[in-house]
Amino acid sequence: MPGMIDRRPARPLRSMPALLAAMACALLAGCGTPARPLESSLTDMESLQLRSWLSPQLRRNIDLLPVSGGQETSRWWGSRINAMTLNQTYQESLRRLGLMPDVPDTGRYQLQVEVLALAQPNVPVLPEVAISVRYTLTERAAGGGKVLYQRTLRTTQKAGVDDSLNPSEQLRIATEAALRNNIADLIRDLASLSLPV
Repeated sequence: MPGMIDRRPARPLRSMPALLAAMACALLAGCGTPARPLESSLTDMESLQLRSWLSPQLRRNIDLLPVSGGQETSRWWGSRINAMTLNQTYQESLRRLGLMPDVPDTGRYQLQVEVLALAQPNVPVLPEVAISVRYTLTERAAGGGKVLYQRTLRTTQKAGVDDSLNPSEQLRIATEAALRNNIADLIRDLASLSLPV
């Protein structure tokens, strides 16, 4: 009715910092976008190529220890790889290569993986991401086995508008590809190992 006054209490406004963060997030088109395990794993094509180089001694003989060094992605910015994604990525890659045993904890070798650093640019336009991972392959033995391979591998990857128009997605794609490249370098190193019979 004309002339009526609405006497209901006004709704409280969202806090200004949260509102500004939401607006900035919308402008950046996505904010924090965590890496995904299947996209970080070796592809089927890469697995087929690398599998032919591997020693038969490694097949179905590598147990993966829990991967360390994961970080949660900020809800506002970045693309990190959390611990669960890291473990799934390495398990999937080793499985595609035929390196994991059918029964867990029965392999002749154990692989320890530690992500030491993940470097990403502050501005995600055409980002270049670098990742450093330390790998240790040991023989399974009570009290600790002999170290057969230990090395820190550093790989980089760029992403651009060909990959995505969204800067946050570019950063995620570069991060996943840098990890995938790192795993491929590890497999090439393992393929050249001279293993005890």
